[in-house]
Order: sequence, then C-alpha cells, then structure tokens
Amino acid sequence: MMFSRIALGLFGLIHLANGLFMVVDAHDWYWAVPGVPATGPMNHHFIVDIGLVFVASGAGMLMGLRAGAAAAAFALAGSVWPGLHACFHIFQWLAEGFPREPRVAAAEVLGVVLIGYCGLALAYGRARREGVL
Repeated sequence: MMFSRIALGLFGLIHLANGLFMVVDAHDWYWAVPGVPATGPMNHHFIVDIGLVFVASGAGMLMGLRAGAAAAAFALAGSVWPGLHACFHIFQWLAEGFPREPRVAAAEVLGVVLIGYCGLALAYGRARREGVL
C-alpha cells in the first residue's frame, strides 16, 4: 500500500531530522522542545545518545520507502524505538499526570505518542503484508 510507505517515509524524515538536531546542536534542541527543560538539567551526552537512536530509526523508516520484504523489515526495525518512546511517555502520564501546559501536551501527544504509535502500526501492518512476520 503506497500510503503506508509514504507515511513511514514522512515519519522517518521527522525522526531523522529530530535526531540530527539532537546530535548537531544538543543545547538548542534541549531548549527548543516544549517540556524538555522540565525533565531536569541538560545532559549533552544523553541527548546525543538518544539523537543517534532517532537517526537510526529515521534511516530505517526511510529505507521502508522502497518496495519489498527487506524494506518492510527495515521500516519495522526503525519504528520500534519511536513506539517504545511513546509507551514510556504514556507510562509517565499514568505515574505523574498528563502535562498541564498546552504546548507540552501537544508536543508529547502529537510529536511523540501519535507519530510513534502510527509509525509502529503502519510498519507492523506492512511487515505482515510483505510476509516479514
């Protein structure tokens, strides 16, 4: 299905761009993303580590733009981290409450949970259709 390949490519671009931003300018990324400073002091090493994971995830999802089972497997592998990241945010909401500031809530719902789960669901469906799973 062409829609899922295009959507996975779009999500891949978003994750790749976010990861590159984290790697190239961790300080500005820390201050640019709503809610991040509230999680604690900036840790350059940690931000770059997670940025590299987003780069790998985005690259895998972008490789899913191609046709075939191998591309579907790359897309699925690339979608796992954003999906797990979305799970962590939901667990955090259950433990600590939903973000009260609208910008933080929007960033988490749209930029983490929705993109993470949609990407994982699309990649999983594609992998099933291609016979990867």
